[in-house]
Amino acid sequence: MTTAIITNDIDAMVALDKQIKELEKKLVAAKNDIANKYGEGEHKGDVYSALVTLSQRSTVAWKKVADEAKIPLDMIAKYTKTSAIITVTAKA
Repeated sequence: MTTAIITNDIDAMVALDKQIKELEKKLVAAKNDIANKYGEGEHKGDVYSALVTLSQRSTVAWKKVADEAKIPLDMIAKYTKTSAIITVTAKA
């Protein structure tokens, strides 16, 4: 396998992004394996430990609630915060 020498910052970002995505997949699999094998609680390795916690998350469909309650759009806008988000996406 030939490894290209990367001298461009965009190419470097995409290469890092690819590596991180592969590592994230491995990390998710490792976390799932640990949770399934050991269950909830703190578990010790030889050097490190892992804390497994189980929880539930609930979300509210606020748009449906607002529609059903007939809340005017201007009232929703009054309590809505808008933030600028900059996203840089790696493209291979």
